[in-house]
Amino acid sequence: FLKEPLTIWNWIVGLFPRTARKRVFEAGRRGAQSLSSYTHTQVLVALVDAIGIAAVAYFLKVSLWLPLGVLVFLGSFIPIVGAVVTGAIASLVALVEHGPQAMLIMLIGVLVVQQVESHVLQPFLMGHAVSLHPLAVLLAVAAGSMVAGILGALFAVPVAAVTNTVVRYLNSPEAADVPDASEDAPDSGA
Repeated sequence: FLKEPLTIWNWIVGLFPRTARKRVFEAGRRGAQSLSSYTHTQVLVALVDAIGIAAVAYFLKVSLWLPLGVLVFLGSFIPIVGAVVTGAIASLVALVEHGPQAMLIMLIGVLVVQQVESHVLQPFLMGHAVSLHPLAVLLAVAAGSMVAGILGALFAVPVAAVTNTVVRYLNSPEAADVPDASEDAPDSGA
């Protein structure tokens, strides 16, 4: 899969009727672009969360500031709940290590970082990366977590984003204008 993705994709496209191959190929290409945009944006948002919360922990002289930053980075990939849970863990570590005042400062720092991320950074970047309404994201995460737990929540938004892109393209006038049977359509290679 990693060595020859285009060959595999051409084979999959070749399974469709010749009249639909160009539309399927273009829909898949747009879906892959949407997934790539989502992934790049999510990595950037997770990095901002991790750096912000690790910086607060470092400022408070919490000895586990770097592992907490890594934990926040990884947790940020789980929409809605990931950053909250890992931020709570950072606050608890500050409580254990330096007491209630450090925990309160850590909690305020976590809340500030998460508010900036969720109200400024996330909508601005994700709005450009994928066209999903925030309610669609919430419903996708809820459905994904009900079906497959944490992994479902993790993969729900990218699947919804790709599905949205593909379906919107296939229903667009642009896809309808693609000529039917064409010699330029990708072939299965078989």
